Amino acid sequence: MKKVGIVPNLLKDKELEITQIVVNWLIEKGFNVYAAHHIAQKLGQHSIGINEEEIYKLCDIVITIGGDGTILSVAEKACISDVPIVGVNLGRLGFLADIEPADIDYSLSKLLEKDYRIEERMMLRVKVIAPNGQEHIFHALNDVNISRGSFSRIAEFEILVNGDLCDIYPADGVILSTPTGSTAYNLSAGGPIALPDAKSYILTPVCPHTIYSKSIILSEEDTVQIKICHHESMNIELNVDGKMKMYLTPNHFIAIQKSSYVTRLVKLSELNFFEILRKKIVERRR
Repeated sequence: MKKVGIVPNLLKDKELEITQIVVNWLIEKGFNVYAAHHIAQKLGQHSIGINEEEIYKLCDIVITIGGDGTILSVAEKACISDVPIVGVNLGRLGFLADIEPADIDYSLSKLLEKDYRIEERMMLRVKVIAPNGQEHIFHALNDVNISRGSFSRIAEFEILVNGDLCDIYPADGVILSTPTGSTAYNLSAGGPIALPDAKSYILTPVCPHTIYSKSIILSEEDTVQIKICHHESMNIELNVDGKMKMYLTPNHFIAIQKSSYVTRLVKLSELNFFEILRKKIVERRR
């Protein structure tokens, strides 16, 4: 891993102080470092600047600097190019971002010594066909959220699994979560936690207007189709890993299944999943 791409979150590292530390350390150790032109310019190191899209084609690894959200923002591009990701955590939880700012030197030294493991995380593939026949494909590391957005009325979502009717949820929305995303919005909506290597994904209704609707655990072989039941004037939002991608209507075809891509996360920390869970969620709330 000699070619390293750097992707900082300018909202988290506003003055690029942490980014500068990482870049300087990597260059000093003989790595070839690359960043988007505007980042290179801010760092005063124009020689490392390339087009942002080229980072994922050229580099052996991408280091994000921000938090879990920063990793999610690059996951789709990185998975298509099969580039592993490691994150420096400047956020709150840091389930995915493995390096704490105080441990940068120690953690990057492990990268230099090849003392790490790579976890392959399941992703979801979202296929949307618009009424005009245009096809849209998205890939999610955390989750797919279909919601009524700011519209005041409750929406209805018809759920089919492998072509069979599962249920019709009157709800604010539905979440399709990977095991990785099970500790995110899915958990807040009352869904279960899954181990990162579980061969399944989770469907969770958001604020269902029923007394019985619960999460459904699906196998990695299952395909979920969602039909929206409401008046044409009500726009429904499709959010993938926290980003709004497009508006949906009853005339849109929506199918979700396991993606053929995986996100490859470089793990430098010695903490296991349950230690992270206790540290990041349980202990924070005591």
